[in-house]
Amino acid sequence: MDHRKIEWLFLILFFLVDIYLLVELWQAPITLTSSTNSVTTSTSLKAEMKSDNISVPSLSKKGDAGYYLASRGKTDLKTAAEKLSSDVTTNYADDDRVLYATMKTAISLDRMSVSEFKNDGNYVLHGKQYVYAKNLSSNSSYVYVQKTQYGQLYSSLGQLVVNVKNKKITGYYQTYLSDLASVRELQTTISPWRAVTNLYTTRELSDNSRVMQVKLGYTKLTEVRGSVIFVPTWLVWIENKSSKSSSLKRVNAFSGQLLQNSTLDD
Repeated sequence: MDHRKIEWLFLILFFLVDIYLLVELWQAPITLTSSTNSVTTSTSLKAEMKSDNISVPSLSKKGDAGYYLASRGKTDLKTAAEKLSSDVTTNYADDDRVLYATMKTAISLDRMSVSEFKNDGNYVLHGKQYVYAKNLSSNSSYVYVQKTQYGQLYSSLGQLVVNVKNKKITGYYQTYLSDLASVRELQTTISPWRAVTNLYTTRELSDNSRVMQVKLGYTKLTEVRGSVIFVPTWLVWIENKSSKSSSLKRVNAFSGQLLQNSTLDD
Protein backbone atom coordinates (compact mmCIF):
# COMPACT_ATOMS: atom_id res chain seq x y z
CA MET A 1 0.00 0.00 0.00
CA ASP A 2 1.55 3.35 -1.08
CA HIS A 3 1.80 6.43 1.13
CA ARG A 4 -1.03 8.26 -0.65
CA LYS A 5 -3.49 5.45 0.12
CA ILE A 6 -2.39 5.44 3.76
CA GLU A 7 -2.91 9.20 3.97
CA TRP A 8 -6.42 8.84 2.54
CA LEU A 9 -7.26 6.10 5.04
CA PHE A 10 -6.21 8.33 7.95
CA LEU A 11 -8.21 11.26 6.57
CA ILE A 12 -11.31 9.08 6.29
CA LEU A 13 -10.78 7.74 9.83
CA PHE A 14 -10.40 11.22 11.32
CA PHE A 15 -13.50 12.40 9.45
CA LEU A 16 -15.57 9.51 10.83
CA VAL A 17 -14.26 10.09 14.35
CA ASP A 18 -15.13 13.78 14.17
CA ILE A 19 -18.69 12.95 13.10
CA TYR A 20 -19.07 10.52 16.00
CA LEU A 21 -17.69 12.98 18.54
CA LEU A 22 -19.92 15.79 17.29
CA VAL A 23 -22.96 13.53 17.75
CA GLU A 24 -21.80 12.62 21.27
CA LEU A 25 -21.32 16.26 22.24
CA TRP A 26 -24.71 17.22 20.75
CA GLN A 27 -26.49 14.52 22.74
CA ALA A 28 -24.62 15.21 26.00
CA PRO A 29 -26.40 17.37 28.58
CA ILE A 30 -24.90 20.81 29.17
CA THR A 31 -24.42 20.05 32.85
CA LEU A 32 -24.98 17.17 35.19
CA THR A 33 -24.76 19.12 38.38
CA SER A 34 -28.45 20.06 38.48
CA SER A 35 -31.71 19.11 36.78
CA THR A 36 -33.36 22.41 37.69
CA ASN A 37 -32.65 26.04 36.87
CA SER A 38 -31.12 26.68 40.29
CA VAL A 39 -27.34 26.72 40.67
CA THR A 40 -25.88 24.84 43.62
CA THR A 41 -22.84 26.59 44.96
CA SER A 42 -19.60 24.86 45.78
CA THR A 43 -20.02 25.74 49.46
CA SER A 44 -23.49 24.22 49.71
CA LEU A 45 -22.35 21.07 47.92
CA LYS A 46 -19.56 20.67 50.43
CA ALA A 47 -22.07 21.08 53.25
CA GLU A 48 -24.46 18.55 51.72
CA MET A 49 -21.72 15.96 51.25
CA LYS A 50 -20.52 16.50 54.81
CA SER A 51 -24.05 15.95 56.14
CA ASP A 52 -24.17 12.68 54.15
CA ASN A 53 -20.88 11.62 55.79
CA ILE A 54 -18.96 11.84 52.52
CA SER A 55 -15.28 12.77 52.85
CA VAL A 56 -13.58 14.48 49.93
CA PRO A 57 -9.90 15.52 49.79
CA SER A 58 -8.89 19.01 48.72
CA LEU A 59 -9.52 19.13 44.97
CA SER A 60 -8.73 21.77 42.38
CA LYS A 61 -11.62 23.66 40.79
CA LYS A 62 -9.51 24.40 37.72
CA GLY A 63 -9.85 22.32 34.56
CA ASP A 64 -7.04 20.53 32.75
CA ALA A 65 -6.57 19.76 29.05
CA GLY A 66 -6.48 16.71 26.80
CA TYR A 67 -7.10 15.17 23.41
CA TYR A 68 -9.32 12.59 21.82
CA LEU A 69 -6.94 9.75 20.93
CA ALA A 70 -7.28 6.91 18.43
CA SER A 71 -5.49 3.60 17.93
CA ARG A 72 -5.97 0.67 15.60
CA GLY A 73 -4.25 -1.56 18.15
CA LYS A 74 -0.83 -1.69 16.52
CA THR A 75 1.84 -3.31 18.69
CA ASP A 76 5.31 -4.82 18.29
CA LEU A 77 5.17 -7.24 21.21
CA LYS A 78 4.98 -10.40 19.12
CA THR A 79 8.14 -9.77 17.09
CA ALA A 80 10.06 -7.93 19.82
CA ALA A 81 9.57 -10.84 22.27
CA GLU A 82 12.35 -12.68 20.43
CA LYS A 83 14.83 -10.21 21.97
CA LEU A 84 14.02 -11.21 25.54
CA SER A 85 16.31 -13.32 27.69
CA SER A 86 16.28 -17.08 27.28
CA ASP A 87 15.20 -17.17 30.93
CA VAL A 88 11.76 -15.97 29.81
CA THR A 89 9.22 -18.24 28.12
CA THR A 90 6.71 -16.24 26.10
CA ASN A 91 3.41 -16.88 24.37
CA TYR A 92 1.58 -14.27 22.29
CA ALA A 93 -2.22 -14.30 21.96
CA ASP A 94 -3.01 -12.82 18.54
CA ASP A 95 -6.72 -12.28 19.21
CA ASP A 96 -6.18 -10.20 22.36
CA ARG A 97 -2.70 -8.92 21.43
CA VAL A 98 -1.41 -9.97 24.83
CA LEU A 99 2.12 -11.17 25.53
CA TYR A 100 2.27 -13.78 28.31
CA ALA A 101 5.66 -14.38 29.91
CA THR A 102 6.77 -16.96 32.46
CA MET A 103 10.12 -17.02 34.22
CA LYS A 104 11.89 -20.35 33.86
CA THR A 105 13.32 -19.67 37.31
CA ALA A 106 11.33 -17.36 39.57
CA ILE A 107 13.25 -14.25 40.66
CA SER A 108 13.39 -13.56 44.39
CA LEU A 109 12.41 -10.06 45.49
CA ASP A 110 15.54 -10.11 47.67
CA ARG A 111 17.57 -10.19 44.46
CA MET A 112 15.53 -7.77 42.35
CA SER A 113 12.56 -5.52 43.09
CA VAL A 114 9.48 -5.56 40.89
CA SER A 115 10.37 -2.08 39.64
CA GLU A 116 13.90 -3.16 38.71
CA PHE A 117 12.51 -6.22 36.96
CA LYS A 118 10.02 -4.08 35.01
CA ASN A 119 12.77 -1.75 33.81
CA ASP A 120 15.13 -4.55 32.72
CA GLY A 121 14.93 -4.90 28.94
CA ASN A 122 16.11 -8.51 29.15
CA TYR A 123 12.86 -9.44 30.87
CA VAL A 124 10.22 -6.86 29.88
CA LEU A 125 9.60 -4.99 26.62
CA HIS A 126 9.14 -1.20 26.84
CA GLY A 127 9.33 -1.52 30.62
CA LYS A 128 10.22 2.13 31.20
CA GLN A 129 7.08 3.14 29.32
CA TYR A 130 4.88 1.94 32.20
CA VAL A 131 4.17 3.54 35.56
CA TYR A 132 2.95 1.88 38.74
CA ALA A 133 -0.80 2.02 39.48
CA LYS A 134 -1.05 1.43 43.22
CA ASN A 135 -4.86 1.52 43.38
CA LEU A 136 -5.11 -1.27 40.81
CA SER A 137 -2.43 -3.49 42.38
CA SER A 138 -2.29 -6.13 45.10
CA ASN A 139 0.42 -8.09 46.88
CA SER A 140 0.35 -10.73 44.15
CA SER A 141 -0.30 -8.56 41.08
CA TYR A 142 1.65 -5.38 40.43
CA VAL A 143 -0.19 -3.34 37.82
CA TYR A 144 1.53 -0.79 35.60
CA VAL A 145 -0.18 1.46 33.06
CA GLN A 146 1.31 2.63 29.79
CA LYS A 147 2.46 6.24 29.73
CA THR A 148 2.29 8.19 26.47
CA GLN A 149 3.15 11.67 25.27
CA TYR A 150 -0.49 12.57 25.97
CA GLY A 151 -0.81 11.06 29.44
CA GLN A 152 -1.27 7.75 31.22
CA LEU A 153 -3.43 5.09 29.57
CA TYR A 154 -5.78 3.30 31.97
CA SER A 155 -6.84 0.49 29.67
CA SER A 156 -6.39 -3.24 29.27
CA LEU A 157 -4.91 -2.34 25.86
CA GLY A 158 -1.86 -0.73 27.43
CA GLN A 159 -0.82 -2.30 30.70
CA LEU A 160 1.71 -4.58 32.37
CA VAL A 161 0.79 -6.93 35.22
CA VAL A 162 3.67 -8.59 37.09
CA ASN A 163 2.77 -11.71 39.07
CA VAL A 164 4.41 -12.38 42.44
CA LYS A 165 4.07 -15.54 44.51
CA ASN A 166 5.87 -16.36 47.74
CA LYS A 167 7.96 -13.18 47.33
CA LYS A 168 9.16 -14.30 43.91
CA ILE A 169 8.44 -12.88 40.45
CA THR A 170 6.92 -15.72 38.46
CA GLY A 171 5.96 -13.91 35.25
CA TYR A 172 3.75 -11.26 33.74
CA TYR A 173 1.36 -10.40 30.95
CA GLN A 174 1.53 -7.27 28.86
CA THR A 175 -0.23 -5.17 26.23
CA TYR A 176 1.20 -2.14 24.46
CA LEU A 177 -0.09 0.37 21.91
CA SER A 178 2.46 1.87 19.52
CA ASP A 179 0.17 3.90 17.26
CA LEU A 180 -1.74 6.30 19.52
CA ALA A 181 -2.51 9.59 17.77
CA SER A 182 -4.60 12.65 18.58
CA VAL A 183 -7.61 13.09 16.30
CA ARG A 184 -8.73 16.53 17.46
CA GLU A 185 -7.06 19.64 18.83
CA LEU A 186 -6.22 20.13 22.51
CA GLN A 187 -9.35 20.88 24.55
CA THR A 188 -10.02 21.94 28.12
CA THR A 189 -11.54 19.53 30.62
CA ILE A 190 -13.74 19.93 33.65
CA SER A 191 -12.03 20.14 37.04
CA PRO A 192 -11.56 17.18 39.42
CA TRP A 193 -13.93 18.94 41.85
CA ARG A 194 -16.60 19.12 39.13
CA ALA A 195 -16.12 15.42 38.38
CA VAL A 196 -16.75 14.49 42.03
CA THR A 197 -19.78 16.78 42.39
CA ASN A 198 -21.23 15.30 39.20
CA LEU A 199 -20.98 11.87 40.80
CA TYR A 200 -22.65 13.20 43.93
CA THR A 201 -25.58 14.95 42.21
CA THR A 202 -26.23 11.90 40.00
CA ARG A 203 -26.22 9.61 43.08
CA GLU A 204 -23.07 7.76 42.06
CA LEU A 205 -21.33 8.87 45.26
CA SER A 206 -23.17 7.15 48.09
CA ASP A 207 -23.55 8.22 51.72
CA ASN A 208 -20.92 7.17 54.26
CA SER A 209 -18.14 7.03 51.68
CA ARG A 210 -14.69 8.50 51.18
CA VAL A 211 -13.11 9.76 47.93
CA MET A 212 -9.64 8.26 48.09
CA GLN A 213 -8.04 9.66 44.94
CA VAL A 214 -8.95 11.56 41.77
CA LYS A 215 -6.60 11.17 38.82
CA LEU A 216 -6.66 12.18 35.15
CA GLY A 217 -5.90 9.49 32.58
CA TYR A 218 -7.06 8.18 29.23
CA THR A 219 -9.64 5.40 29.03
CA LYS A 220 -11.62 3.77 26.25
CA LEU A 221 -14.67 5.67 25.05
CA THR A 222 -15.82 3.64 22.02
CA GLU A 223 -14.74 1.98 18.78
CA VAL A 224 -15.17 3.49 15.32
CA ARG A 225 -14.55 1.29 12.26
CA GLY A 226 -11.81 -0.76 13.90
CA SER A 227 -10.18 2.12 15.77
CA VAL A 228 -10.40 2.50 19.56
CA ILE A 229 -11.16 6.03 20.73
CA PHE A 230 -9.77 7.16 24.08
CA VAL A 231 -10.93 10.19 26.06
CA PRO A 232 -9.44 12.09 29.02
CA THR A 233 -11.11 10.66 32.10
CA TRP A 234 -11.27 11.61 35.75
CA LEU A 235 -10.70 8.35 37.61
CA VAL A 236 -12.31 8.52 41.05
CA TRP A 237 -11.51 5.86 43.64
CA ILE A 238 -14.16 5.60 46.36
CA GLU A 239 -14.16 3.64 49.62
CA ASN A 240 -17.16 2.72 51.77
CA LYS A 241 -16.32 3.78 55.32
CA SER A 242 -18.11 0.85 56.91
CA SER A 243 -17.25 -2.12 54.71
CA LYS A 244 -13.91 -0.71 53.47
CA SER A 245 -14.81 -1.98 50.01
CA SER A 246 -13.61 0.20 47.16
CA SER A 247 -14.86 1.05 43.70
CA LEU A 248 -13.67 3.01 40.69
CA LYS A 249 -15.82 5.54 38.85
CA ARG A 250 -14.92 7.08 35.50
CA VAL A 251 -16.07 10.54 34.48
CA ASN A 252 -15.62 11.83 30.92
CA ALA A 253 -13.36 14.84 31.49
CA PHE A 254 -14.84 16.67 28.49
CA SER A 255 -18.58 16.18 28.97
CA GLY A 256 -18.73 15.33 32.69
CA GLN A 257 -20.77 12.21 31.98
CA LEU A 258 -20.30 8.94 33.85
CA LEU A 259 -18.61 6.27 31.75
CA GLN A 260 -20.34 3.03 32.62
CA ASN A 261 -17.63 0.40 32.05
CA SER A 262 -15.69 1.36 35.17
CA THR A 263 -13.58 -1.81 35.18
CA LEU A 264 -11.22 -0.34 32.57
CA ASP A 265 -12.29 -2.18 29.42
CA ASP A 266 -13.46 -5.17 31.50
